[in-house]
Amino acid sequence: MTYRRFVLAAFAGLPMLTAASFAHAQVAPDAAKTFIDQAGQQLVTIVNGSASTSQKADQLRQLVDQIVAVDQVGDYVLGRYKNVATADQHSQFLALFHQLLSYNITYQIKAYQGITFTVNSASVVGNDTIVDTTITRPGQAPADVGWAVDQVDGAPKIVDVIVAGTSLRITTRNDYASVVTSNGGQVSALLTAMQSQIDRHKAAN
Repeated sequence: MTYRRFVLAAFAGLPMLTAASFAHAQVAPDAAKTFIDQAGQQLVTIVNGSASTSQKADQLRQLVDQIVAVDQVGDYVLGRYKNVATADQHSQFLALFHQLLSYNITYQIKAYQGITFTVNSASVVGNDTIVDTTITRPGQAPADVGWAVDQVDGAPKIVDVIVAGTSLRITTRNDYASVVTSNGGQVSALLTAMQSQIDRHKAAN
């Protein structure tokens, strides 16, 4: 399993909008580097720790809720279909989005013992501050991962992950839009597909 799959799965959320989809402010590069360095070290400590898989999963879910703007990224992923969804469908979507994130995190843990996380540099790109990092795992080539950081609700949060030049939120938004458009523009079809994915995770665990 590649680093790209791990990072995209872990923050699929980290499996989305226009720039005005949620209120945010730019984070200074030095502040963004500090935030990502602290978050990365917490991630490494959990994954490499001696706790059980279920305990690690709980710890990672709590960490992701703290460092990722999950609901805001979810709205980004839903894109223009947020305006089509009913209030109930929107609530269901965000709940399913959180669940998928949790299952993806749990699924990945065992394979990533021994990871290290190094922060390299940070720069302002458009509305975001991108922090470049290197993630390594024994026996695997290092992976360069970029983390887009914005200030959301007064705190720095991850709003995107970039691996090999590919944006997680844009890729996922396109995937989700494809599901909706191929089903006549029905948001309910996306909710059904997300629930089916969750059911497959449950059956496999």
